[in-house]
Amino acid sequence: MIPRHLWEVAAVIIAIVVPVTAGARQAEGPRGIAQQVLALTGEVEEVDRTGRTVTIRTGNTIQAPIYAGPDMPIFDQLARGDVVTIRYYDAYIVELTPGARMTPPKDTTAEAQQKVTRPDALVLQQVTLVVTIDSIDQATGMVSYHDVSNRRVQRLVQHRNLIEGLKPGDVVTIRQTRAQAASIEKRP
Repeated sequence: MIPRHLWEVAAVIIAIVVPVTAGARQAEGPRGIAQQVLALTGEVEEVDRTGRTVTIRTGNTIQAPIYAGPDMPIFDQLARGDVVTIRYYDAYIVELTPGARMTPPKDTTAEAQQKVTRPDALVLQQVTLVVTIDSIDQATGMVSYHDVSNRRVQRLVQHRNLIEGLKPGDVVTIRQTRAQAASIEKRP
């Protein structure tokens, strides 16, 4: 069961709309939204007691810090080297934004955090970028796009509703938001 405060974060995330450049037509709203609670298992790399964040290593990759609210007493028992499974809320919003100027990834966490009014519903990180779709295969979910630096990226999209109705040449704003941990479980 997903705690109520995470659903409230979801509602706030959906409500966040970053303005597009002047003169650009606004889309009718997000083209696709994917919200989920993800599970990440790995070794505790760092515990920040003051900020109540835990950073874990999965394989050779160190993940971004994940906030653990005061409702998780297990956080106080964590130590470097512990193997844990952390479940946290993650959301992707893809919005058709015709006429918007492409941008590199931008940290929009502060804007997202200002929209949250409850202390136990925290947006940990939000990244926003504007890209142009180069090709899209609805059947396989494979999408390629380029950003302002003309860097080409190819992605397999798990949640097909994110790309539904998009076509090559579309300019889209992508927001990826991570909220606080929903649960932490220590592994033996």
